[in-house]
Order: sequence, then C-alpha cells, then structure tokens
Amino acid sequence: MAIYTINDIEKITGVKAHTIRIWEKRYNIVPPKRTATNIRFYSESDLRKISNIVLLNHNGYKISEISEMPEAKIDTLVASHTSVESFSIDSLDAMTLSILQLDEQKFLHLLDTNIKQDGFESTFENMLLPLLDKLHILWLSGSMKRVHEEFVNTIIKRKLIHAISNLNIPKQNESLKVICFLSSNEDQELTCLHTEYFLKKNNCTVLNLGKNLYLDDLIDSVQIVKPKFIFTFVHERESIQYLKDFLIKCAIMNPRPMVILSGYYADQFSEYKHLIKSISNFDELKHFLSSLSSKIFN
Repeated sequence: MAIYTINDIEKITGVKAHTIRIWEKRYNIVPPKRTATNIRFYSESDLRKISNIVLLNHNGYKISEISEMPEAKIDTLVASHTSVESFSIDSLDAMTLSILQLDEQKFLHLLDTNIKQDGFESTFENMLLPLLDKLHILWLSGSMKRVHEEFVNTIIKRKLIHAISNLNIPKQNESLKVICFLSSNEDQELTCLHTEYFLKKNNCTVLNLGKNLYLDDLIDSVQIVKPKFIFTFVHERESIQYLKDFLIKCAIMNPRPMVILSGYYADQFSEYKHLIKSISNFDELKHFLSSLSSKIFN
C-alpha cells in the first residue's frame, strides 16, 4: 500500500499543509494515521478523498458543507464535475484525480472533451504539457508513483500517434525536410512525437527515427534523406558524447544540416555553434519554425 506524507498531499493537491491541518482539526476531514514513531501519514484512499474535497471546494462547495456529506454523495458530485462538457481552471485537478485513480475511462473522457472543444494542438500545449510537467515534478519528489506517469504517458502517446496519422496535408514541403531522433538515454518520446505533429502540420517533411539508433545508422539516414534540419533532445549527461560524435560527422557533410538541440545540456556544445541552434522551450521552437516557414513560402 502506498503512503503519503502531508507534504506529498500538499504537492499533489496544491492545498497548503497548514490548511489541511485546519480542515482536520475543525471538520475531522481525513484524520491522518500515525506510524509507531508518531509520524503522520495518509493512504491512497485518503489522498483520493482529499483530492475530491479540493475539487468540490474549487467548484464552490464550502468545506463545512463537504465535511457533512456522506462519501457516496461526494463521489457523485465529483463525477458530475469531472464529466461536464465545459472546462475551467479545475481541469488539471480533475485529470490529476483520474490519474491517481488509474481511471482510463474518466481520463479519456476529459481529454477527448477538451480536444473536441479546443482542438488537439491547443489541448496538448495548454493542458497536457502542464499536466506532464506537474506529474514529473511529483514523481521526482516521490509524491507520485511511476505507475501513474506510465499510465498517462501511454494514453497520450496513443493520442499523438492517432493525431499524426489523421493529419490531412495535401503536399509536404520538400525544402523543409526534418529528421527527429532521440539518443538511447533520453526519455522524451512524447515531446518528440508532439514535435513531429507540429512540424508535419506546418507542412514539413518529417522522418521520426525514435531512439536507440546506432551512430552509423543515424549518419546513413541523414545521408539518404539530406534533411535541412535535425531535431533532438539532450536532457541526460550520457547523451552528450553521442551527440558530439554525431556533430563531428555532420560537419563534413554536403549539404550540411542544422542540428536543433533542446534540453538541459543543450549549452554543452558551444564549440559546435556553427552546426547547431539551441532551443530552450517549445514556444521558442514554434517561433523559429514559423519565421522559417514564412521565409520559404514567401
């Protein structure tokens, strides 16, 4: 059974530990359990209940009112608020709750409703990216379990692949060929797929090679395709040498592609500045590609 500290509860729900203690004292909401050494902790069911309470509180219910509700009524109200056809600031709360419960049906309903309302691209950038950032931080801090992150990653990966396959692009721009790849140490598959989606939607010709490529195979693909740009991530230190070896090979190619690097260690390649462009975030990438497209199409 997973257990959580009050600090874990604060990070996941966004409610201050001090506020949770007040709720416990005044309204007897989810009294904490204690270890043999008198350290307070919460179970998974406690976390779900507190998350439910927070969701209802954000939707206008007073804590005093919620504290008197039977659990069945709380569950019913939460279900109604996570099934509505319009979304608000509480969307992330509802999605986080469905992830904690590993409730694929509820998560998909929330996701599909938002896609129908705002479109796939807007949903990914304004909802899913912040959600993934939040989950990753919670996982690193130990507040979220690996299974929760894998659960949501698997669903979003399916959605991205489906969105890419459904793109209706009459003719891709052959002058904007791009290869995307990840070195074997990187775990940025969703962002790589999203980049592929964005590039293809903007009429780029994209070859996504995924990860675990031998260096010679990657070089062969570049020589065959002759891309104008190569896009990859470098979040892990172990990827640095692989990419430096790759850049050395790129330097003698004709034509020579520009390598677009994004990630924590993208600043480790200053000696190759004539070969690379460093991108710090997705907004910067969008701006770069937009300016590039306007030059080529005009």
